Amino acid sequence: MKKLAIVTIAMIWSISSMAQDNAISKYFSNFVADTAFTKVTVTSKMFSLFTEIDSEDEAEKEVLEALSKLKGIKVIINEDPKDPKTLYGGAISTIDKDKAYEELMSVEDGKENVKFLIRDKGSIINELLMIVGGNEEFLIMSLFGEIDLKQIAKLSKIMKMRGMDHLKVLDNDDE
Repeated sequence: MKKLAIVTIAMIWSISSMAQDNAISKYFSNFVADTAFTKVTVTSKMFSLFTEIDSEDEAEKEVLEALSKLKGIKVIINEDPKDPKTLYGGAISTIDKDKAYEELMSVEDGKENVKFLIRDKGSIINELLMIVGGNEEFLIMSLFGEIDLKQIAKLSKIMKMRGMDHLKVLDNDDE
């Protein structure tokens, strides 16, 4: 009976930690409740549907393989925030408090700031977090699962989802 209770507690803990497996779920739930933000969620089921596509093209096969390892994408966008730079700064300081994320890259051009952070275990990237704050918009995107950055950059060129275009900077191929 004692073993059953321990197993049950362990299962509940692992399920609740999987539900909180990305930065948006962990830190930015207050944005999710705010009607000024557009929310987009793509589930693992959607990615699994892509894996059923047959392709002869080797590049497409690579992208489909990368998609099969994703668990989801969550995006929160405010296209007309009152103070996007303050939202950006608050998001960065919130994430900086959690030492689980490491900065991968940042781009600042006077109009907007884009920061890419990753959370990994060894050589496997579990989450790619992108935070964008500029003069006109604020965006947080969390891509989670087993992530291949090169394939995700290629995916960003294919997917026409708002915010994905920022990921093209991760592709250093001259195709």
